[in-house]
Amino acid sequence: MRTAPASQLRPIPVGAISPRTASFLTIMFAAVGALTIAYFVAGGRWYLAIGLLLVVPGAVLAYRFPLSVIILWLLVQPFVVDISGGSLRMLFWVVHRGLPPFAVALILVTAAMGLRRRGLPRLGWAEVMMAGYLIATLVSIIYTSDSTLRAAYQLYDRTLVPMCLYLIIRLIDPEEEKLRMLIPALVFLVVSQAVFGMLSWYNPGALPDAWLDRAGERTTGSLKSVSVYTTTLMFGALFLVHWALSTERKRIVRVGLLAVAAVAAYMVFLSFSRASWLAALVVVVGLLFVYPRLVRNVAVVAVPVLLIALSTGVIQTQLTFAEHRVSSASADRSALSRLPVVLASVRMFEERPVTGFGFGNFDLFDREFQGQVGDLVVPEKDHASHNLYMTLLAEQGLIGFALFVGPVFWWLVRLRRAAFNLPRTGFRSRRFLFLLWLVIAAHIIVNSFSNMRSTFGLGIWWITLGLIAVLTVQGRTPGGGPPVAGGVHEEREPQPGPRGRK
Repeated sequence: MRTAPASQLRPIPVGAISPRTASFLTIMFAAVGALTIAYFVAGGRWYLAIGLLLVVPGAVLAYRFPLSVIILWLLVQPFVVDISGGSLRMLFWVVHRGLPPFAVALILVTAAMGLRRRGLPRLGWAEVMMAGYLIATLVSIIYTSDSTLRAAYQLYDRTLVPMCLYLIIRLIDPEEEKLRMLIPALVFLVVSQAVFGMLSWYNPGALPDAWLDRAGERTTGSLKSVSVYTTTLMFGALFLVHWALSTERKRIVRVGLLAVAAVAAYMVFLSFSRASWLAALVVVVGLLFVYPRLVRNVAVVAVPVLLIALSTGVIQTQLTFAEHRVSSASADRSALSRLPVVLASVRMFEERPVTGFGFGNFDLFDREFQGQVGDLVVPEKDHASHNLYMTLLAEQGLIGFALFVGPVFWWLVRLRRAAFNLPRTGFRSRRFLFLLWLVIAAHIIVNSFSNMRSTFGLGIWWITLGLIAVLTVQGRTPGGGPPVAGGVHEEREPQPGPRGRK
């Protein structure tokens, strides 16, 4: 028997299948899918049928454009963030619990298979600390929680999924043309929450009852938490301001984006949250250094408008309520009533400084550690915690606290050198990096007076930190530019040179 020359032999790919087998598998897959969809529809679970139909196109979209997962999350999650049942709960399962982890897994698998044109960045200690926090919290749940499954769900929703949003941004390192796809979603987010906030004051009957828990007292939109509401608006406003001023936009588009940011600023005032007002003041001072001309121009317009509004009494009701929030006896009692809970946090941390009392267990033990605070206040009832970081220390000790806030400090210590190497102008510039740190500062201030448990608020935190990470890596990479297509983008220490330049 004659054999072909070795040069003419073609290796058979491992795992290759014949066309007939491929056709058979395709038909079987379609048949099983059709029967499953029919079963769901016949049982009245049409939403599961729709979800199954969207699996394949959703996977393709997540593969080709992973940032679409974050866009969809920004658009849908505010409406289902606190839904307890019904068909809308399925949206929460798909958009929050399903898509972000699926997108991260898809990015990693396709990169391992060599299906991506760009290599993935090399992760560092920030991501190691994030993984460490998840592991430490899981151990804490196993050994200290009375309801392990409930606590595991909380860890998944409030920590794992938001961290996946961070990882999507960190792994794909989106370029400017990709990031600008976030603009319509952020405009919709800010405008819709502003409309919901106004309606809660002037026409609450137009909103679902689930959104009206604090109507007439605070402004929360559909997010049900004033701290989440204001930090979300500040994130969207700063993003839109930078996009309007850093790129070549038509004048009408630029004015429109700045107007949306101004509406967000007004709604932060209308939140009547003292912590949010303090955070907004810090943001304005930061803007004065990043975009001084913008702040001056806004002041030139805002001061006369404010004087006219004061003289006509248009905003007299809001100003009276704001004064009541700052200098009334009830405002003083509200602030002082939180001191026993703060004292309980300190005592709980002193009792178990390393591991704490367990994830989610603060409300189970804090009453035992409350006491009179000088001559200021005597604890009359068990208030909820109003400090995320003190609660974290009480529940998870130094280990959990260090691992949770560690990524923030990791990127903060790299800020100076990264900002020095980033371009001064343009979208992915040092200005954008500073604005993102203003968002982080706003979160820290607000969460020092509230215990953020919202999946959406924590998602915004980790999205912001993900954007900070990719800009910092860009600033610390030789050349200061985006990664080269087809290569691995990794963080490298700049070489020493005159005056600290690379």
